[in-house]
Amino acid sequence: MLKSMNFGYFASFSKLVMQELKNNIIELFGKVPENIDLVLANFSKLNLKRNQLLFEEGKVCKQIYFVQSGLLQLYSIDKKDKEKTLDIILPSTWFTDLESFKNGSPANTSARAVRASTVFYVGKDTFENLMKTIPPFAEAYLKIIEEKYYETNKRIAALNSLNSQEKISWLRINKPEFFKTGSDKLLAEYLGISKETFCRQK
Repeated sequence: MLKSMNFGYFASFSKLVMQELKNNIIELFGKVPENIDLVLANFSKLNLKRNQLLFEEGKVCKQIYFVQSGLLQLYSIDKKDKEKTLDIILPSTWFTDLESFKNGSPANTSARAVRASTVFYVGKDTFENLMKTIPPFAEAYLKIIEEKYYETNKRIAALNSLNSQEKISWLRINKPEFFKTGSDKLLAEYLGISKETFCRQK
């Protein structure tokens, strides 16, 4: 009896988690797309432990990801072997190392779980097949890329022209949800300032 109850609980939980991915896809499409269950069937789930790497700089990134829960850091290592945070990945976010995923070249970034996280992923071959066979899926993908490109360029342009205090103010206005991460170090790296400066001026 206990085993049956546990199986029922986890089956319901898994269905609930998958529903979040389904809702996000519907939001991207602007409607319930045809064959949505076929799309969902091609995604796999991965649970990440704290500090576990999802993909690594210098190696080919072969999947595209959707974050269901947790928090991830997208970063690179500079010439001085210093870690540089490029993005903070929150739940309901799609991401990958785009150039590596698209061209099969070594990734320029690494992704790591800042805390225990759950992601859904789909491989390149399957992803490309979905784009060919389900046109709305391709449209949604292009929408994600365009929005991310615009957001990244806007952030770079803004942060390059601001002092440390202005950067923190910019973050509060444009990315208030980042302050819920609980990591001053991560936010300081994202802004390109020292942790000490961030803690003093935030």
